[in-house]
Amino acid sequence: MTDLEKGAEVLALNPADANFGADLSGAIKNTDLILLDHNLHLDQRLGLNASDGASFVGHLRSWARANEVSLPPLVIYTSEDSAFSDESPALGPAVPLNGSFVGHEARIAPALDVEWLISKNLDGAARSAVGLAEDSHRLHQIAGDGRMSLEETAAFLGLSRGSAWSDIAYTSIARWRPPIGEPGPARAGARGATAVLRWLLHQVLPCPGLLVSNRYAAWSLGIELEGFEQTAERGNSDLAKMLEKARYTGPAHGLYPPRWWAAGIDFIGWQLREQSYEKGGIQLALDAMAGAGLSPMAPPEKVVVVNSDLEEEGLAAIDQVVEIYPPGWPVEALKLWMRRDEAANDTAAKSMIDPAELANLL
Repeated sequence: MTDLEKGAEVLALNPADANFGADLSGAIKNTDLILLDHNLHLDQRLGLNASDGASFVGHLRSWARANEVSLPPLVIYTSEDSAFSDESPALGPAVPLNGSFVGHEARIAPALDVEWLISKNLDGAARSAVGLAEDSHRLHQIAGDGRMSLEETAAFLGLSRGSAWSDIAYTSIARWRPPIGEPGPARAGARGATAVLRWLLHQVLPCPGLLVSNRYAAWSLGIELEGFEQTAERGNSDLAKMLEKARYTGPAHGLYPPRWWAAGIDFIGWQLREQSYEKGGIQLALDAMAGAGLSPMAPPEKVVVVNSDLEEEGLAAIDQVVEIYPPGWPVEALKLWMRRDEAANDTAAKSMIDPAELANLL
């Protein structure tokens, strides 16, 4: 029994079998996730037939349109981490990956028209696949009619409506334009509720705004990253309890490092400032809410910076950074900044800088 079969009911189909098409079409209606092995061991010849898992995606999409079927999430499941090294991501600079897709799944998945990619070489690969299947199953249970309302989307994300900041988070979800629709059966070729999971995987989780990473959360609160992580993971203080309520534990949370509801972090920041006014300073406020040992960020006039692969690299002073505009970056997400000296020597970075600002950079 494989690790996949231990966690889910699995139907394995071989594209070389004579009944492959009939078996697949018959199973799709009751399927929560389709895993496509990229290496199908087929002849790599030019023609109308699929030669690998990625090329089979187009055949599936075409069949779904013709048969008015909403497909479950499509996930490429492969041990060939560098199979898409020459592909240009849909999110970020239009240059090839030049390496493994691991860590860049959200950037390359839209270009391949799949919901996600999983490397078999990673520990927990099977668990990730089973987790996505469970998320998809719950999504379709919530949707019921094949469409998602804003209320259903918030429920799917696991937003608790009882917190002091939940109404703000709910409004933020709406501003992130989830793919909601009117009640009724999905029209021919529509992706139905699966589009909500795709929106979450491709936009919300990788792009800070609705949810934020440890670094963005610490920066927003004005405290050092190391202290934030220690408080969040091992603390039992008032601040730690507040952070736990703001932790994102919804679908696909295991595919990324910790994420936090930005509205929850903002609310905690407001309470910190209130305590600072009452106690006479931010350090005294931190001591009261978290105990001794948690320090404010110094100096505070910094922003989070990323590299040209959109990976967080740390903090930099505001006069040492330049704003970048990556292709595919959601307008709802936070602004992105790079160190000026790094951007000046990076061709990919310069392609994402406003021409007027680029002239001042060089």
